[in-house]
Order: sequence, then structure tokens, then C-alpha cells
Amino acid sequence: MKIKGILFDFDDTLGDRETYTHRTYSGKVDELLPEADPWYREMIIQQCLIYEQHGDVPKTYVRDMILQRFGIDLGNDFPQYWREHQPLNTVLYEDAIPTILELKRRGYKIGILTNGEAKSQRYKVESTGLLDLVDALTISGETDTRKPEPEIFFLTAEKLGLHPEECAFVGDMFCNDIYGAHQAGMTPVWIWPHSEHRYADVHVTQIHHLHDLLDLFH
Repeated sequence: MKIKGILFDFDDTLGDRETYTHRTYSGKVDELLPEADPWYREMIIQQCLIYEQHGDVPKTYVRDMILQRFGIDLGNDFPQYWREHQPLNTVLYEDAIPTILELKRRGYKIGILTNGEAKSQRYKVESTGLLDLVDALTISGETDTRKPEPEIFFLTAEKLGLHPEECAFVGDMFCNDIYGAHQAGMTPVWIWPHSEHRYADVHVTQIHHLHDLLDLFH
């Protein structure tokens, strides 16, 4: 079936999560250790990035691991700090909007499907100017389902007026995005902005940059 719609994950797909996550941890570390040696400061931030596993674990886990290893207490309110500050630091990959505009010019319907808390994820989409460019937005926090459950993919396809088989889904997380899209009958496209290729024992289309989509969908 011909692809008529392209759905995107947000964090680490459209949004440059590594940049805005680093900025958020930097703010917290600077708040706690204002006089820290720059190399020590950066080491703590980088360990936070490792412990948080691309956002796939609770922020309480990051807090507990940093406390256990370094004796630095990010605080009981750190999850709330994260919800309030990370959206404010959000930036897109440079080719996000140009790629979406070109895909729309070529006739594709565009959607965003993202897991996360409703207020923060909606703020990210609105503040980066994407809300006015997409035909559908689904946030797990505004539904009773989340990726990789097929139902949330079906819901987003329905918002576009398309069958799941008419949609491609672009995302970075294999479990939530690639496996979820496959189970829903969509065509998955695995984007990994941190390296050219990821190894897998199943065949899945992979891209490194968003603009690579323009070579796949004419």
C-alpha cells in the first residue's frame, strides 16, 4: 500500500534531545555545585546522561545513582525540576522543519506521536513551531495508551484519516518506535542521530539525518 502519511517521534527524532537534556542537567549541577571544577562538573553531567538511558528510566533512578556514586543529591524534587526545565531548553535538529515542509509539499500528511507527560510534551511541540505544521499530534499523557502499544499508533493514523498501512513511522527507540510501528502495521524508519548505523538482526530501514527521508519518500 502506498505511503501517504509520515509520523514522527519527538525526542531524539525531531528534537535534539542530547542538547536540551545536557542543558537541563547543567542547570541543576550548576545550582548545586556553583564553584565546581569545569572537568568535574562535566563528568557529573555526562554520568547523568548515561544513567538516564535516553529518557527510558525515571528521573528518580538518575537521582539515586548520582547520590550513590558521587554523594551528590539532586533532591527529592528533581523529577519536578525536570518536568519544569527540560521543555524550556528544547531545540529541534536543524533539518527538522525544512524536511517536514518538503514532505508536506510532496503531499504527505504529517503527524507526531510521542510518549510523555501531556503538559511538557505539548509545550515542546508548540514552542518549537511544529504544532502549526503537523496534521495530527498524539501525546501518550493525553490518552490511556502509550508506545509501543498498537492502539496509540492506530489512533494517530485515524487522526490523519489513513490506515496504519499507509503510514511510515520515524523514531529512535527500537522498543517504543520501531517495534511498536511494526506491530501496528506501519513502515518503521529507524533514525539514530548519534552514529551512521545500528546493528540489528531484522531488516529495518535506517537513516542518520531527518533529511535522509527525502531520498526515501518522493
